Amino acid sequence: MNDLNTANLNAKFEDPLVRLNVTGPATTEEIETAMSWFDELGEGQDDYQLYLEIPKMNFPDLGSVRRTFLSLANIMRGLDSCEKCAVVTDSPFLRSTAKIEGTALPQMEVDSFGIVELAEAEDWLEAA
Repeated sequence: MNDLNTANLNAKFEDPLVRLNVTGPATTEEIETAMSWFDELGEGQDDYQLYLEIPKMNFPDLGSVRRTFLSLANIMRGLDSCEKCAVVTDSPFLRSTAKIEGTALPQMEVDSFGIVELAEAEDWLEAA
C-alpha cells in the first residue's frame, strides 16, 4: 500500500495501524484523495486501527480545524474495516468534538488524546 501524501494529509499503513497526520486545512480534493486511499486500503485489509493526529497549531482558526475534522469524520463513517480511532490533538474543543462524532460511528470506537499523550493513544489502539 502506497502512502497518502498531499499538502495537508499524510497517511501511512503500518499493519495494523494507519497513521494519518493532518498538517493544515484539507481541501475538497485532498479529502477526495484520502477517501480513495482508504477505499483501496479497505479492499485489502480486514481490520486496522486509525491514529489521527490533528494539531490545531497547524490551522489559522478553530473553525478550519473543525471543518477538516468533520470532513475526515465523513470518511470514517465508511471505514467498515477500522475498529478503533485515536484522535490526537492539542485542542480541547476538537477532543470533545471527536468524542461526540464518535457516537455517530457505531462500527468504530473513537477516543481522543492530548498531543502529549502519544504513547497512551498508541497503547489504547494496540489493545484492540
